[in-house]
Amino acid sequence: MNYFPDEVVEHVFDFITSHKDRNSVSLVCKSWYKIERYSRQRVFIGNCYSITPQRLIARFPGLKSLTLKGKPHFADFNLVPHDWGGFVDPWIKALAKSRIGLEELRLKRMVVSDDSLELLSRSFPNFKSLVLVSCEGFTTDGVAAIAANCRFLRELDLQENEVEDHRGHWLSCFPESCTSLVSLNFACLKGEINLASLERLVARSPNLKSLRLNRVVPLDTLQKLLMRAPQLVDLGIGSYVDDPSSEVFSKLKAVIQLCNSIRSLSGFLEVAPCCMSAIYPICENLTFLNLSYAPGLQGNDLTKLVQHCRKLQRLWILDCIGDKGLGVVASTCKELQELRVFPSDPFDAGNAAVTEEGLVLISAGCPKLNSLLYFCHQMTNAALITVAKNCTNFIRFRNVC
Repeated sequence: MNYFPDEVVEHVFDFITSHKDRNSVSLVCKSWYKIERYSRQRVFIGNCYSITPQRLIARFPGLKSLTLKGKPHFADFNLVPHDWGGFVDPWIKALAKSRIGLEELRLKRMVVSDDSLELLSRSFPNFKSLVLVSCEGFTTDGVAAIAANCRFLRELDLQENEVEDHRGHWLSCFPESCTSLVSLNFACLKGEINLASLERLVARSPNLKSLRLNRVVPLDTLQKLLMRAPQLVDLGIGSYVDDPSSEVFSKLKAVIQLCNSIRSLSGFLEVAPCCMSAIYPICENLTFLNLSYAPGLQGNDLTKLVQHCRKLQRLWILDCIGDKGLGVVASTCKELQELRVFPSDPFDAGNAAVTEEGLVLISAGCPKLNSLLYFCHQMTNAALITVAKNCTNFIRFRNVC
């Protein structure tokens, strides 16, 4: 392709979205290396110590989106020393100093400070997306800085972070002119929030597609939010507790009937099983159901819910569903492609809630299954062979016994 002008090759490179493929084409020749260097806008770094920030900036001056990973996966199980590292401060300082046009930052298992978030919010005028997964070291003051200073913010996604709550008014820091939000997730925050500010923010965000709430958002506020955002595609419910005979619950049932766009449902951090029937109308269109943080739902409750989810492609659930419940999944969810079954109590070495029997039923009833995470206490080779024969499209298989 050396006979093509650089502009043409660069246009071809725009269609190469895989990080690995971009790396490969940069090794073909010096010309391609140069074109890839100046045209690449998205970079993924799986180990924050594998390269210096300065080297990254020099290599990719057009960088707009950066994904950084810090501590290894087993840090989630407290198997990494507290002072291991994974600090994002040097990265943000270097990026800010270089005046690079950063628009998106995704961090996983890194130590993030309020000062870093403040600097981030003030250094990149077109910043649009912040995703923090399993990070620590910051407070709601840092979140407030992002809300206040990032005028074009589209995504604020806080997943499973350890956040110190200094004050519950960070939502009120979004300026009244902020109407660009597409995704807002604060399910991991434990403190109180300003409910009135949340309602106003949702009301003035016509493009909001994803909203995941924490456990302090009551049912009456959820009902108001759904009225203001019927366009939601992804909904995470924090608290789902009320009297089924109350006026609030009746209003919620009526509003849910109008939520025809929801395709992803998660949360239920606190739940009254007797209220779950109100959710059934939106289940028929769901493609993703995540109940891995809903310990209040037991086997029968989960089974009743799943029976209404015939279009599911992804299901994350606790093992309290049991083998019988997995049999219901197998007979109901014929489009299922991904299944994750998590332990209800990771530290309980007693009786298994699910066994190889449930997995064999799933493999027989869900032929499109290609991704599996399955926690159980026993699995025989015969069962694994049966599963492999039934599901020939596996690309990811993790069986934890």
